[in-house]
Amino acid sequence: MNVGVISRNVGTALIFNAAFMLLCAITAAIHGFDSSFSPLLLSAIITFVFGVFPLIFVHKQKDVSIKEGLAIILFAWVLCCIFGMIPYVLWGGPFTLSNAWFESVSGYTTTGATILTEVESLPAGLQLWRSSTHYIGGVGVVIFIMLVLPSWGSSKLKISKMEFQDVSKPNYRYKSRQLARIEMSVYGGLTVLTIVSLMIAGMPFFDAVNHAFSTVSTGGFSVKNASIAAYNSVPIEIVLTIFMIVSSLHFGLIYATVVGGSTKIFKDPVAKFYLWTILISTIVITLDLLFAGVYHNVWMALRRSVFQVASIISSTGFATDNTVTWPVFSMLLIMYLSIQCGCSGSTTGGVKSDRIWLVLKAMKAQIQKIIHPNAVVSVKTGGQVIEKELINSSAVFILTYLLILLICALVYSFFGLDFTDSISTSVTFIGNVGPAFGHFGSFDNYSTLPIIVKLVAGVEMLVGRLGVFPVLIAFSLFRRRN
Repeated sequence: MNVGVISRNVGTALIFNAAFMLLCAITAAIHGFDSSFSPLLLSAIITFVFGVFPLIFVHKQKDVSIKEGLAIILFAWVLCCIFGMIPYVLWGGPFTLSNAWFESVSGYTTTGATILTEVESLPAGLQLWRSSTHYIGGVGVVIFIMLVLPSWGSSKLKISKMEFQDVSKPNYRYKSRQLARIEMSVYGGLTVLTIVSLMIAGMPFFDAVNHAFSTVSTGGFSVKNASIAAYNSVPIEIVLTIFMIVSSLHFGLIYATVVGGSTKIFKDPVAKFYLWTILISTIVITLDLLFAGVYHNVWMALRRSVFQVASIISSTGFATDNTVTWPVFSMLLIMYLSIQCGCSGSTTGGVKSDRIWLVLKAMKAQIQKIIHPNAVVSVKTGGQVIEKELINSSAVFILTYLLILLICALVYSFFGLDFTDSISTSVTFIGNVGPAFGHFGSFDNYSTLPIIVKLVAGVEMLVGRLGVFPVLIAFSLFRRRN
């Protein structure tokens, strides 16, 4: 394994981080050189030096092997999270090392869970840095690398498949090597539209930028202690609901729909399954809230339900209501949505709707096969047969995902968390969702978690964001080498 080529590519990712740190330092300067200016400027310098060093002393390689590509993915994410801690640690306040690690990983993995009890007390530069970690992590630091480094060769295609599922491909004709640029164009376009829409809805410019970064990345960090509930604005909630849902759809389909001027996104079976899940969940939870007496007004129940469903299933995690006070049925449904989440090829976390849809289709096919043993039964999408390998990998992924979720929940319970807290926090960490239940609801924070739990939670968030398999494959290759 070529250590030089790994360090060179990881260095590029660090330089991107340094650029965002500098942007945040400039923001701090605009806001009267607030207390975050020096920490952010110094962090930018440190991160840039470490990032540019291998670019100067390591020669550029023509190709990268799959093993080296996996190493680049892992080291890029881990080192970005570590260097992302620097502004927090230098600023001080509540940011101990364990808290800075938790906040940094939560930001980059777009989980949106926080240890802060007073978000509004942070200086402007540091607030923007929290949102920026979402923005960098949402599209993936590896995608940034792929955009500027054409030298990945065939490995670039293999690595890109770790971010994009193949189920939706019959509905657009873009090649794998185009997906990174398509993702960035959609990502940037959605960001601009979200900022403009939020400002039209009445949100101040600085707040709109931060929330746009969090929305399009499906992250969830807010500049308000009470999250979106602080604004108590129907137009703002409508804008965020729309963009949370759109940002959790396959970016390739969004691009094909907009550029082609068609309705491809509504013909895709996974997208339809996802949108129907949102609609049905919203109606069911609205009725549950009404029957349980949480709300006596249909409009208010619907308003709370649609926003929280969109927020959770997109893995964004914004809040307008404390779901801990909801009926058990609604909480269980919300927990399921935290596991399923949005579509692959987007910034969302979780198992992904693609895999749930595939497994359900496979279950239906298996039942038909049992009823008609001699029949040739296959899973199809858009008239094309889905390969069994893709179905099997989806099933294995879900089982592995749930196993890791359970193991982490056991670890959390061992260190003092009760049953509800252990299960719900593990669900939200690996799914990169944010809010949990019990003591860690929509308006709560994770400052009271034991230090060891914060450290383990950071690892679980990373495993969830990387998609489980890349981490397992990398460890498997490392073990073989040793």
